[in-house]
Amino acid sequence: MKVENYFIREALSVRWPASMEEILFSALESTYPFFLLIDGEKIVGCIKRETLYTKIKEVGLNKIRFIPMESISTNVSVVTKEQITEKLDDTNKIIVVKEETGKIKGVFDLRIHTKIQEKVGEDKWLFKEMQAFFDEFFLSVFVTDEKGKVISVTSQDDQQHLGKNVFDLEQERVFYPSITAKVLKSGKRETGIQYTKKGEIFQIESIPVKNEAGEVVRVLSITKDAPELTQLKRNLEETKALLDSYQREIASFRQDKYEDKALIFKDKKMEEVFELIRSVASVDTTILILGETGVGKQMVANQIHSMSHRRDKPFITINCGAIPENLLETELFGYEEGAFSGTRKGGKLGLLQIADKGTIFLDEIGELTPTLQVKLLRVLQEKVIMKVGGTKEQKIDVRIITATNKDLKKMILTGTFREDLYYRINVVPIQIPPLRERKEDIHALSYYFLKRFNKNYQKYIQLLPNQLEQLLGYSWPGNVRELENVIERIVVLEKPIFFEKKEPVESYFHEQSISKDQITNLTETMEKIEKDILLKTMEHCSTTREMAKRLGVNQSTIVRKLQKFGIR
Repeated sequence: MKVENYFIREALSVRWPASMEEILFSALESTYPFFLLIDGEKIVGCIKRETLYTKIKEVGLNKIRFIPMESISTNVSVVTKEQITEKLDDTNKIIVVKEETGKIKGVFDLRIHTKIQEKVGEDKWLFKEMQAFFDEFFLSVFVTDEKGKVISVTSQDDQQHLGKNVFDLEQERVFYPSITAKVLKSGKRETGIQYTKKGEIFQIESIPVKNEAGEVVRVLSITKDAPELTQLKRNLEETKALLDSYQREIASFRQDKYEDKALIFKDKKMEEVFELIRSVASVDTTILILGETGVGKQMVANQIHSMSHRRDKPFITINCGAIPENLLETELFGYEEGAFSGTRKGGKLGLLQIADKGTIFLDEIGELTPTLQVKLLRVLQEKVIMKVGGTKEQKIDVRIITATNKDLKKMILTGTFREDLYYRINVVPIQIPPLRERKEDIHALSYYFLKRFNKNYQKYIQLLPNQLEQLLGYSWPGNVRELENVIERIVVLEKPIFFEKKEPVESYFHEQSISKDQITNLTETMEKIEKDILLKTMEHCSTTREMAKRLGVNQSTIVRKLQKFGIR
């Protein structure tokens, strides 16, 4: 046999004499399988890492100093590469190979060589496999053939993969990305991080074994013992927990945004609504809030939450008509990592999960697609959710309040809304009357908004009796939202409301022209006009999708503009 076929391994030199503690420290600080004991220029013995660890395990670490050196040390023969064949029948088990210059090349273990020789006849490639295997014998090894079929493993956990193909295992995400598959594609040695379906992380080094023609006939994948990967996994888990925490914090900010707004009313009709709110707040039944755009459906939902036993838990609001339908499902239910391209590490919590133990308010419920209606119905019936791309259901405890300005009964007849979902969300309906039917509330809300905007803008604008009379005479198609915006405009522009009796009140709000004295800045003027157009369009449209269609722009543009001008 050629000299190159012998398995010569590297070794670490340890100055002799040395204590057992010093030898152990040398072993811990290196990965060498052999330790040569050097006394001056003479090699007096060799210790195998495997033998050392076995002995320590046998007697215990606290008795290491009492281990006799002769019980773990093996005599050596020093030869050149050319002399190896002459020493094969030597009684010594460890042979130290030196260069002609006297430099130590490595160690040849006769026992390992003998075992390899015994197996060579069974598989002509086994010798090369074992060379690579014993080069890293203290690590887990995973062997495939040239097509990716798993033919040999050393780990007990990998036994289940025997006979399977790594390309299939990768596709099924048993482990991914497969470093073995990368080697079979590139024909080169590859190293990388590999994940498993269980969430484990491993550092893999895959080595191709080639025949005389340079073709890959085996791939040996070695699992590196890298403690830093465990720390990396821990860091990833902490990062995911931090992201979840941020999501919950954002939800808390949303909750605070509405908690500081009082439900202002004086009209008897709203007193009846408030009594109904008080009676249903203490129970967890589902509620459907009905009313025109801008009447204050969200304020009513918040009032129900703040008076319930869930008041200290999250109150999450989502406008089903303001979010594109392809994103709404992930917003509500979240997604698992890898559910689709562009997902972030660790996946994402859905708003239903963030609202657990609290309340979620689904505004414009009539905008839900049929698919989401089915998923929401399951949430209401079973109290479980499943993330997009997930395989496991999760229990949640959340109260669901919905609202709409549409006629859901008509939608049921046209087949755009599920009848079973309608009866699930309509256990207790709350109808909020429009502002034009609540004259006393116009008075109360006007002064409430006036006080708030005066404080915000540090002004002292007052409403004169004639001005208030005109506010009371207006029909308010935009309801409370429109009134709020009008009062803000009065405070910001500091313009009194005076009209001839013959002039309709609506002209101030919708047909107001701009004189040359008012035009001071083109950008500001255009923004005012843009805001007025949005307010007008909102009076005739019940959703942002309808507004976008009427104005000939994308829905996202409408949502962004409404947020910019603070139109709610």
